[in-house]
Amino acid sequence: MNKWLERLGGLSARWHWIVILAWVLILAGLYAAKAAHGGEYVNNYNVPGTESDNGLNRLNDTFPLQGGYSGQIVFHAKKGKITADSAVINQVTTSISRLPDVIKAVSPFASPSSGMVSKNGTIAYSSVSWSANPYSLDTAYLGRLNAATAPAVKAGLQVEYGAGASEIGQTTKDSTSEIIGLVLALVLLLFMFGSLIAAAMPLVSALFSVGAGLAVLGLLAAALTFPTTAPTIATLLGLGVAVDYGLFLVARHREQLDTGMDVLTSARHAEGTSGAAVVVAGSTVVVSILGLYISDVAFVGALGLAAALTVAITMLAALTLVPAFMGLAGENVRALAARVRAHRAHETTREQAKRTAAATHEQHENSAFARWGRKVSAHPWPWGILSVVVLGVLAIPFFSITLGQPDNGTNPYSDTSRRAYDLMTDGFGVGSNGPLAVVVVLPTQSASATSTLLSTMQKNVKSTPGVASVGPAAVNSPKTTAVFNVIPTTRPQAAQTTNLVNTLRDSVLPKSHVTTYVTGTTAGAVDFTNRIKSRLVWLILAVIAIAFILLTTAFRSVVIATKAAILNLLSIGAAYGVIVAIFEWGWAKSVIGLHTTLPIPAYVPMLVFAIVFGLSMDYEVFLLSRVHEAWIATKDPHRAVAIGIGGTARVITTAALIMIAVFTSFVINPDPTVKMLALGMAFAVLIDASLVRMILVPSVMTLLGSHAWWMPKWMEPIVPHLQLEGSMAAEAAPPSAGGPALRSG
Repeated sequence: MNKWLERLGGLSARWHWIVILAWVLILAGLYAAKAAHGGEYVNNYNVPGTESDNGLNRLNDTFPLQGGYSGQIVFHAKKGKITADSAVINQVTTSISRLPDVIKAVSPFASPSSGMVSKNGTIAYSSVSWSANPYSLDTAYLGRLNAATAPAVKAGLQVEYGAGASEIGQTTKDSTSEIIGLVLALVLLLFMFGSLIAAAMPLVSALFSVGAGLAVLGLLAAALTFPTTAPTIATLLGLGVAVDYGLFLVARHREQLDTGMDVLTSARHAEGTSGAAVVVAGSTVVVSILGLYISDVAFVGALGLAAALTVAITMLAALTLVPAFMGLAGENVRALAARVRAHRAHETTREQAKRTAAATHEQHENSAFARWGRKVSAHPWPWGILSVVVLGVLAIPFFSITLGQPDNGTNPYSDTSRRAYDLMTDGFGVGSNGPLAVVVVLPTQSASATSTLLSTMQKNVKSTPGVASVGPAAVNSPKTTAVFNVIPTTRPQAAQTTNLVNTLRDSVLPKSHVTTYVTGTTAGAVDFTNRIKSRLVWLILAVIAIAFILLTTAFRSVVIATKAAILNLLSIGAAYGVIVAIFEWGWAKSVIGLHTTLPIPAYVPMLVFAIVFGLSMDYEVFLLSRVHEAWIATKDPHRAVAIGIGGTARVITTAALIMIAVFTSFVINPDPTVKMLALGMAFAVLIDASLVRMILVPSVMTLLGSHAWWMPKWMEPIVPHLQLEGSMAAEAAPPSAGGPALRSG
């Protein structure tokens, strides 16, 4: 693979204009195709085979008027009573019933006992059902809905959209986060390279790759169902890894130029070394994220596919577009100060580089980072134990995690969904925001027997602790299916509501000895959470196994692969603890614009694990490839650790800071789940690049010594040879008495 990558890097650098033009044409073509044939993003939380999904299917098949996706149009009279505006509310409800995809719309004044007018007479709501998922209805449809409700607004009523109605026309807007992340990345890259040209190369590559990834995602959305947060997750992750991969390649290229290597040779060598590390690290990220399909939940798997697709494209851009920029920039990629000094000394940049090459090698082994590596290596046990203790303390909140699906009460007050939630809570109790639907499969019997059956069932449900009220039962024309609503006393995301769903299913409804289903959005969220919880362990095992195989292949060491898995689990556990402390315990929640605490969505730990485990491998591969390179040259484990850290710490630290900057820039997103993912991944990268990479790894590597590179003899013939040091490793001069003549990088 290394020789192939070197040829690819050399060709891309030599024929740079052709490669750049090809990327421009590909990007333009993808966006043209997306504009003509792109699809919409839709949240589909249904989990096939669960009770909630089976109940919804039963309604849609036998009682479609009671099926579909429900929503609420909430009306609030700021002055007087809502009944004074009953005529305009009836008009609005009728107009909504005529919109496309509406199954039915019921006015609160359809009957005196509708139960859809609050006791104080100031709040009422119309119940609406759609045949299509409201998330799939675009902004044009939202405009038609606004036009239908305009008479009520004109009459002075406050009108808000609750439940499914609030999901219509929702679009993802990440441009502000993207700009902030890119600006911060540019500042860090300028600080790193001291050259605008060198700093721009990873950023421009990132823009091309993420743009192409989002365009491909939009095209696939026409055939596959991707959640509304898929573009956000893809952008968040894609920008981070794209800039990092470009940074690693450019940093290696710059160092080689600083030792006198010509541009094309350096581009080939950077591709064969850091490019090989990009392939291993990126492949680990892609495979880890695709492991989300183990959840057996389409929603989670689609998020993984969106992110993996974007990461794969960033790898392709890093291996082709970045070398092309290297060829285009030539020697100008070197620091401006160095070029100015060469000009004043009447030297060519290559002459200056050759003259200073020895100093560059010396700098790697005697830099502040290298001295830090030797300091940790001198006392590995105290440093290692201290790091593990800190990670353990950070992970403590994780042991009290509550998994669940946040309700609209966690949304910001600027959202109509939150305002509707508060109005429904004030007028009808907090449980009205998440009613449960009990679907009953009726046996063939007389009308009086059916009436008795439903009456007894409703009485049993009404007497169950946690039930606020039970609605009247509706029966379809063939008398085969009945349904009635149950209003809990607690909010949809509360653990008590989950317990109520389980109690109804396991204890209360079976008393009637007929087939029943508890369905609805809240019951669906319970099933969604349970399915993911049951699969989380399998995901963890699968991702660890895949990463183990990739790292064993990369470094030909089962010890390195085992160490990486254990240390990554420690850093992810600490990241989980931070997520729980902020979002569930409420520590510093106001700082990130969070209005209330909330349970952790079940797919967030799964998503964070898959993504962060993969990202951790980035730094693992780039650091240990340098350590391994030094180990091959010196056979001195202590010195190899110092040289590896000295040669990579500045780059890894900059890369981590860039990724942290990109991730935290998405905290301004109003969606609490996006905030959670952004902060969780940012903290995970921070922990991994500081405690793990700078303390734990050198401690463990020192303690392991030469045993770190051990692999059983029986595995030697079956494990492929992959040299992350590149095929040019043999060109390095043999160690001399004064130390090894290590290649730059």
